[in-house]
Amino acid sequence: MSVTESSVENATAQAMVTVATAGHVDHGKSSLILALTGTDPDRFPEEKARGLTIDLGFAFCRLASGTDVGFVDVPGHVRFIKNMLAGVGAVHAVLFVVAATEGWMPQSEEHLRILELLGVQHGMVALTKADAVDAETLELAQLDVEEHLAGSSLASAPIVTCDSLSGRGIEDVRSTLDAVLAAAPKAPDLGRPRLWVDRVFAARGAGTVVTGTMGGGVIAVDDEVEVGPQRLPARVRAVQSAHRQVGRALPGSRVALNLVGVERRQVTRGDSVVRPGQWTGATTVDVAVTMVPNGELRRRGRLAVYVGSGEHPVWFRLLDADGRYARVRFDARLPLAPGDRLVARDSGRRRTVAGFEVLDVETNTRAKDAPGVLALPLGPRLLASHGWLRSRDLARLTGLSEDDACKFTEHLIESDEAVRVGDWLVATTTLEDVRARARERVVARHRAAPGEVGAEMNALATALKLEPAQLRAALEDAPDLVVERGLVRHASQAATASESPDARRLVELLDGSPFSPPLPKEAGFSPALVRALVREGVLVELDGVFFTASALERVRELVIGALADRGTLTVADVRDLLGSTRKYVVPIVGWLDRTGVTRRRGDDRVPGPASGVA
Repeated sequence: MSVTESSVENATAQAMVTVATAGHVDHGKSSLILALTGTDPDRFPEEKARGLTIDLGFAFCRLASGTDVGFVDVPGHVRFIKNMLAGVGAVHAVLFVVAATEGWMPQSEEHLRILELLGVQHGMVALTKADAVDAETLELAQLDVEEHLAGSSLASAPIVTCDSLSGRGIEDVRSTLDAVLAAAPKAPDLGRPRLWVDRVFAARGAGTVVTGTMGGGVIAVDDEVEVGPQRLPARVRAVQSAHRQVGRALPGSRVALNLVGVERRQVTRGDSVVRPGQWTGATTVDVAVTMVPNGELRRRGRLAVYVGSGEHPVWFRLLDADGRYARVRFDARLPLAPGDRLVARDSGRRRTVAGFEVLDVETNTRAKDAPGVLALPLGPRLLASHGWLRSRDLARLTGLSEDDACKFTEHLIESDEAVRVGDWLVATTTLEDVRARARERVVARHRAAPGEVGAEMNALATALKLEPAQLRAALEDAPDLVVERGLVRHASQAATASESPDARRLVELLDGSPFSPPLPKEAGFSPALVRALVREGVLVELDGVFFTASALERVRELVIGALADRGTLTVADVRDLLGSTRKYVVPIVGWLDRTGVTRRRGDDRVPGPASGVA
């Protein structure tokens, strides 16, 4: 595929179904695609010379129903299994090819297991090279295929006999494929597009072009996108599908995207193209494990895991004794969501060993607790793992569309599994636990410091391992807890610190020596009580000294009276007026200046604008 302004015509985007081939080497996959489409999917001279598919090939045709089909032809040789996996990783239907001359072969079996691990359930079987065998051999070959497909995800797939060289049965292949695709569900539009790049090249006059099978949503011309694990910003200059320029790439379609902002060398097979902010860049995921027959996994180690069109080395560890769940760590960030299917291979033994289904892309669960959490349905699982789910994060954490994520939320709320708390979705039991633990700590604080209004919000949130905003939202409708002025108190507790017995004793102590008050801490009063009284305006702190508000009001009256009589005052005059010492008078005079009662002129103070003295 290429994207050039001159070589293609503009076309309206229409739905397409992408179908991958599968099957053993030399069973006629490429020849069948050539017969169906008129296009030879073998692109390289080496492939044509050897008659052996090495890398992915692509071709298109329109079926009798009008359905456009994009074929991804994959290599069948065991040495090129990596390329085969790159071709089938993003498709939902398969054209499985078995040659009547050889019947079921080792790569037929491995390809079938891979398709099962990827969740491919729709497709058909083409029994090729029918003219090269007699009727009895052909019948035995069909029985052999049926026997191997029994019990698999393709057990009900129709089998069509054909021969690509003579054309025998090719129309039957077309009509059967048309019927299979009509019965298969359409590729969903979740509003969250993701394209796994299976080919990248530089086109003359166009720049960087990537190809792949579009999934999850629509990407249109001029869309801003992110490319690869580095999330390189780019813009879509042009879109092509089936050799036609189109305005947008639809789910299920084979497409080529011309990207502006990234260079050819910055992109490779296995990279992704997504919209900014829609996907979790996952490095560690928890998965459900499906073993292949005779497969084997150690408790922990290295594997090659195939995601979309890419191969990634990973570290993994099994999370339970039965090997049902595992934790997988990638070397790069990948846009993954629950439900994604991955294939695991043992590179050393060159064999497929297991399939992984992603369950959690941002796991917060300790390994020993993970199996119990992962066994839960999606909603309870995410609530148990994350505790607090932001509404804006639900689509990317669930893998659902925005609309379905909203319906998912409402279902959890209506079933009393969760409750909306501010901007978060929280398990009902989690909210109850938070309120119970907050209540316990607040009541304990009241007992330990009866003179204080309550516990400080930030300190309480830290103790409960929550964000202050989360705790505030959780306590907003709590019937027995009150949040005021940054404090949390029990509803039975006095609303202000000044109403407490300790507060009254402190105020009496300070007013006993109003202009040279003792330090509350030295008198045995808690700093929390002092801060609460400052917030309420009962006390005023001046350079580390705490005066009562009534004492400073008395200072104000005395100083204004003296200014009316004398016109000016010095610091020494104020000291004598109050009968105090310089330690207390200097901060008092500073307060008088700041509040406008006095105004400094050299070493003197003259009436300020708030004094009322002319």
